[in-house]
Amino acid sequence: MSMISPDPHHLHPLEVAIRMTGSSRRKIVFYCRKGIVSPAAEEGSWHFDEETVMRLRHIEILRQQHRMNWAAIQTIISLLDEVEGLREELRFRR
Repeated sequence: MSMISPDPHHLHPLEVAIRMTGSSRRKIVFYCRKGIVSPAAEEGSWHFDEETVMRLRHIEILRQQHRMNWAAIQTIISLLDEVEGLREELRFRR
């Protein structure tokens, strides 16, 4: 199975990110204020890269399907970030 990497140059406007993630404007603004995600561009309106849209999807899956509260979501996202950092470090050392 091949992994498809998100295109960091492809940006989605906020309205498209809302449709792609099943989230709401209010929730995405909340996640931005908490520092869990951030817009890639704010020129008049927010735009999100594909990696951020994927992160928003993960957050919504944790929230909706697994009924996790905000503290659990923060913990899991933090752990996923740490795992990704360790993977990058391992790739660098090879």
